[in-house]
Amino acid sequence: MKLKFNWGFGIAATYIVFVIVALTGVVIFMNQDVSLETENYYAKGIKYQEQIDKVNRTQNLPEQLEISLAQTGITFSFPKMFDVKDYSGIISFYRPNDEKKDFNIDLLPDTSHSQTISIETLDKGLWKVKVDWSAKENNYYNEKLIMVN
Repeated sequence: MKLKFNWGFGIAATYIVFVIVALTGVVIFMNQDVSLETENYYAKGIKYQEQIDKVNRTQNLPEQLEISLAQTGITFSFPKMFDVKDYSGIISFYRPNDEKKDFNIDLLPDTSHSQTISIETLDKGLWKVKVDWSAKENNYYNEKLIMVN
């Protein structure tokens, strides 16, 4: 007995395949993690001019903050034009692909105007290091992408 293929079967098969693909797509997309860079993005957007001012103020410094990656850690070398006691701020480590790994460290430079943070606890891959710091009642901001191997 030979099975005949008619146009009704073709239309039904097309609709069934379409529904299966659509439902599979819905299930996959519903299970994707959608994380924002920051939870309060609206408030951050309003204060963006302050951020621009910090960046401009930082770029106009005669001596810049240097962020360097070594085998054992990340070293932050702060401008020597300010006294060590004048520094305050936060160093933020932002992991673009996993917000659960983001963390902050208080800025505490030593007498040589530098601070070193061990990379042993950092996962390998791309990190965005953000330094939001102040000295002599002025606010500054630096940011650098670092690849930990």
